[in-house]
Amino acid sequence: MKPTLDPTKTTFAVALYGGSFDPVHRAHIEVARAVLREVDVEQVVFLPAARSPLKGSSVQADAASRLQMVHLATEGGRGFSVDDRELRRGGTSYTIDTVRAYAAEQPEVGLYWIIGGDQLELLPRWHAIEELARLVCFVVLQRPDYATRAPEIPGLRYLEVEAPLMEHSSTEIRERIAAGEPVGDWLPRSVEAFIYEHGLYTR
Repeated sequence: MKPTLDPTKTTFAVALYGGSFDPVHRAHIEVARAVLREVDVEQVVFLPAARSPLKGSSVQADAASRLQMVHLATEGGRGFSVDDRELRRGGTSYTIDTVRAYAAEQPEVGLYWIIGGDQLELLPRWHAIEELARLVCFVVLQRPDYATRAPEIPGLRYLEVEAPLMEHSSTEIRERIAAGEPVGDWLPRSVEAFIYEHGLYTR
């Protein structure tokens, strides 16, 4: 049986999937498919971030390009949608701002937030984490080489999903493109074509 939110609170749920997506790659899509299979949600919403608060390096591709790549990667994917609100808002993309907006706009919708297993113990560093923990249930992507340790946060709810191992990071993909090495196995074809057509990550 799939894990669910409190059925007395909601009959419809979505999983919000934030990230730089610089670029989005095949493992991101496989993660979203795994969440759709394993969690009782009707949609996975991709949310490209303007700037991540916990990442020191800035994104390389511009916001419009990253958004277009996510649209290309998710096109035709049943249960996928894309939300550009964090890009439109600009500045640092705090998860709590996005979740507050969803909760206000759609109070009847249950909210999950997808994170990697290594992010679970870092949650105390997230902005307004206690409020965020009251508003969402975290979907934690299990990694076989990582022991999940939940921090003590009042009201924290999470469930674990065995997801495909993301062997290749966006950083590695950017480095290979800059070096002229092939990345076709790691990217959706439409995303790969877009990158080369627009000369992204070549410098």
